[in-house]
Amino acid sequence: MKTLVILFLLFISAYSQAQLTNESEAGVTSANGNTKTQSYIVKQGNDYKWNMNVLSFKLRYLNARAAGVETARYLMSGLRYERQLRPQFGLFVGETFESDKFVNIEKRLINDAGGKYKFIETQDTKIISELGYRYMHENRYDGSSAFSHYGRLYADWEQEWNSNVSTKYWVEYLPNLSQQKDWQLNTELSVSAVMNRILSLKSGVLIRHDQLPANGIQFKTDTLFTTALVAKF
Repeated sequence: MKTLVILFLLFISAYSQAQLTNESEAGVTSANGNTKTQSYIVKQGNDYKWNMNVLSFKLRYLNARAAGVETARYLMSGLRYERQLRPQFGLFVGETFESDKFVNIEKRLINDAGGKYKFIETQDTKIISELGYRYMHENRYDGSSAFSHYGRLYADWEQEWNSNVSTKYWVEYLPNLSQQKDWQLNTELSVSAVMNRILSLKSGVLIRHDQLPANGIQFKTDTLFTTALVAKF
């Protein structure tokens, strides 16, 4: 993860003249009294665009406690490079780090490569798909490890219904190339309401399913409902 952060900072210095987009998201919930719970979620996304190239940085952190006991801890950080070959088609490579204490993942390194196709790209509607390959290496809290090769199919639909309301839906399917019973499915639906030129309020539901989870994990599906304040510029 340190390598990803260093590369990202170096790239900012070298290409400060490039077009930058930023999306920062933060959500906090707290209950006190008979029920004591706290949860925090932070997301960060940056795209640097120059000529036909895009470098993307992403970060996501989730932590939750109930009566002082930690019940969720998830961290993800990633860096991705895209090269657009034609107006609708491009190639990408990326590396992602994940850690999820409560699904027995101490460190997960993900390497992605593939192609991206834009079906529709207008001011109101964006529909894209990606097809590629993923190599995944996991070190687990129980001392075991796993190496997996996956195919990757991804689709993303963004729709701006009016000047104030928009939705986004994405789905990602990961079939294991060497073990048919092992596959993963991730999907998220969110709705955003604009508050002003920069800020918006976003609500969404994220579902992550692992058909063959790490040893000792009871549930194959995790669901996360969030409401957060988003800053885009």
